[in-house]
Amino acid sequence: MGDNKQVGVRYCGGCNPRYDRVALVERLGSLLPQAELVPARAGAAYAGALVVCGCPSRCAKTDGLAVPPGRQVWLCGWENLLPAKRRLEELLAAGEREGVRLTGEQVRELLPHRPPMLFVDEVSRLIAGEEAEAAFFVDPGLPVFQGHFPGEPVFPGVYLAEAAAQAAALALLAGSCYQGKMPLLAGIRKAGFHRRVVPGDTLRICAAVTEERPELGWAACRGRVSVQDGLAADIELRLAFR
Repeated sequence: MGDNKQVGVRYCGGCNPRYDRVALVERLGSLLPQAELVPARAGAAYAGALVVCGCPSRCAKTDGLAVPPGRQVWLCGWENLLPAKRRLEELLAAGEREGVRLTGEQVRELLPHRPPMLFVDEVSRLIAGEEAEAAFFVDPGLPVFQGHFPGEPVFPGVYLAEAAAQAAALALLAGSCYQGKMPLLAGIRKAGFHRRVVPGDTLRICAAVTEERPELGWAACRGRVSVQDGLAADIELRLAFR
C-alpha cells in the first residue's frame, strides 16, 4: 500500500446526477482531516478508494484500481456519507497490514478442493476474515483445454469465478468462525469477463469480504482476477459454509 493517509477518489461518468458529487466529496473530506483525498490513478496504491456514483446503480468503473475490493468504499448519495466516513476511518487507522503468506501446502490444509478443481497455488497476502491475494498458474495440461476449445484453448469464465470464490473462502476459513466447514458457492450476483485467459497465464486473484452473516453461515464477497494484460474478471458472489 502507498501513503496510508491518501484515499483515491474515482467518479462515475455522471449520466444520472441526482446530487452534487463533488460537493459531497468535499464535505466528506472536511469530516476526515486526517485523510488526503486525491484522484485515483490506475495502478496506484492507497489506504482506500472512494468510488463516487451519481445514483444507486453503482455504474462507476473500477478498472485499473490497485486497491483491493475490501478497501473500496462506495458513495452513492448523502445517505451514504456517514457510513463512508466510518469505513474510511477504519482503513486509515488500520494503515499497512502485511497479512500472512500461505504456501501451496497451507492452501490445501484450508481448502477442501483438489486438482483439477483447485485454482489457488499460493497466497501472497491474507488477512483472516477480510481479504486474500492469491496466484494460480494456468497449466496448459489442464483437462478442460481438451474441450474448451480444441485448437484454441481458453480458460472458462466459470473457472475464474471459482478461483475468486476459493480465494474468498481462504480468507474466511483462516478465521475461527468457519474452521472445519465446507465452503460452497451459493450465488453470483454480478460477473463481468473482460479478457481471455489462455494456457500459460498466471492469475492474480484479489478477493474481499463485503458482507457477512456468521449466524446464518454465509458471506458476500467480491473478487477481481487479473492477468498480465489487465483485468480479466470482476465478480460479486456469495459463499455458504456448511
